[in-house]
Amino acid sequence: MARKKSRRPPKKPTVKKRSAKKKPRLTRVSGVRAVPRKLADTDGQIQRLWHNISEQCISITSSIDTTPSEMIPHEMRERWLRELRKTGVALALLVERLAGRPTAEA
Repeated sequence: MARKKSRRPPKKPTVKKRSAKKKPRLTRVSGVRAVPRKLADTDGQIQRLWHNISEQCISITSSIDTTPSEMIPHEMRERWLRELRKTGVALALLVERLAGRPTAEA
């Protein structure tokens, strides 16, 4: 059986209305005035980074202090030093980038 063609006219393309630009929502950061969400997120990331790094540094230092240096294979020691230096360089780049930017006037 042949199907009947629909008698409904084809849909016209709809024009989407653009909504007015919204002001950025402000989020509170502890002890600071209200700031945009992106800044609040970045602040949280930096705080978590410091918290995690400090915990890891304490743990690694404890492990190194309680392990006789003769027990650490030379290759492993070199790898650890290389990875720690890379981490230090990455953090130094972040510090330089932030320190080199102009500050917002209060």
